[in-house]
Amino acid sequence: MFWIISSLLFVLAIVFVVLPLLRHSKRVVVGERERDAANLRIYRERLAELQAELDEGLIDKPQYDALEAELSRTVLSDVSADALNPADRKKNPGKPLSWLGPSRLIPVIMVLAMLPATIYLYSVWGAGNDLRVAELFERSRQAQDDPQALQDLIFELGAVIENDRSNGWAWYFMARNLVSLGQFNEAALAFRNAADNIEHPQDQAVILGQYAQAQYVAEGQQMTGRVQEIITRAQRLNPSEPSVLQLLGADAFVNGDYQSALTYWQQLLGSTVQGSEDAQFLRAMIAEAQAQLMQQEGGEVDTAGTPQLEISLALSPEIDVPGETRVFVSAQDTSRPGPPLAAKLMTVADLPAIVSLSDTDAVGPFNLSSAEEVIVVATVAVGGTADVQSGDYQVRSEPVKLNTSADEPAADADSSGAEPVRLQMLISDAVP
Repeated sequence: MFWIISSLLFVLAIVFVVLPLLRHSKRVVVGERERDAANLRIYRERLAELQAELDEGLIDKPQYDALEAELSRTVLSDVSADALNPADRKKNPGKPLSWLGPSRLIPVIMVLAMLPATIYLYSVWGAGNDLRVAELFERSRQAQDDPQALQDLIFELGAVIENDRSNGWAWYFMARNLVSLGQFNEAALAFRNAADNIEHPQDQAVILGQYAQAQYVAEGQQMTGRVQEIITRAQRLNPSEPSVLQLLGADAFVNGDYQSALTYWQQLLGSTVQGSEDAQFLRAMIAEAQAQLMQQEGGEVDTAGTPQLEISLALSPEIDVPGETRVFVSAQDTSRPGPPLAAKLMTVADLPAIVSLSDTDAVGPFNLSSAEEVIVVATVAVGGTADVQSGDYQVRSEPVKLNTSADEPAADADSSGAEPVRLQMLISDAVP
């Protein structure tokens, strides 16, 4: 479709050049004849006026001869030779403009050079590889059950990568096809190259999540340091990246850590379309993890009374950033370093808002229930990542005791569970 539209536009451009050129060539001859006739008429009228002035004695003979000579020179410069020699005009009436003349030759050369010049400039500045990758992606969606077709697509994507090794999307679609073929080592390498060459934070987080899954399988389904490093990179971009939550939940379940599996899967369920097959599968896995946990502990699981944070978060009116700028809200344990105990991702357009943090928002092996005191940090990430950079805006709370409201001890909470800890925070300070 792209090339069809491009060809039609090229033909239209030629018509815009050639059609006026052809029409102009017909009008030139007519225009020249009218101009010559007008100049000759003016010449005769002026000559008659000079003769009348001579007859009346207004000018003498020498003056008449000088003015007549000047008038003749003017008519020679303004009138074509055909107009001065009617016999020649009858022999060669309406001689068309030569195609070798500049007025025709230059536009013709431009038209002929347009196509090769366009093709060359598109090869330099255009997105031909991206169009090719998009076409291959559409084909790959229809070839998931055909190993031979997937192999062919991988080879074609490899040809695109040979021409442009920085094409992150070509690397990504190659990795997806390699996963479909069960080649996880090669897929992990392709995911890594994709993540290194795609700059958009949200896209990069998705790719890193799938990279972590492929690396996890490639390393014998072990949560190695390499896999954890990839997970950390993804969570810095999006603490709630679904692929990461899937991996962490599955790993926790396999290793008998059913409480952590519940935490990850419940958080994932909150971002899954309700009623979808994925949501139904997650509910089944959550039920299985709860059953395993009950069997493991010999009783029912009591999730009431878990700590919660409610942050009334606003942005200072003096800060002017785009509405799509990302905002990271997290709770950090004051007693030990490491990933946040809980985190949420939002945008500036969502503010002001009430942000709730609980165990279901855990992004690592620990949750709010594992800590006694936390610091809440809210960052407007102008740079797009959770790694704080110069130019971001941030606010940090004082240390907050969990299971205690802002003004009352936890003992005053009612029997339905712990009273949420409520904070008011205003993002106003720039990171130096």
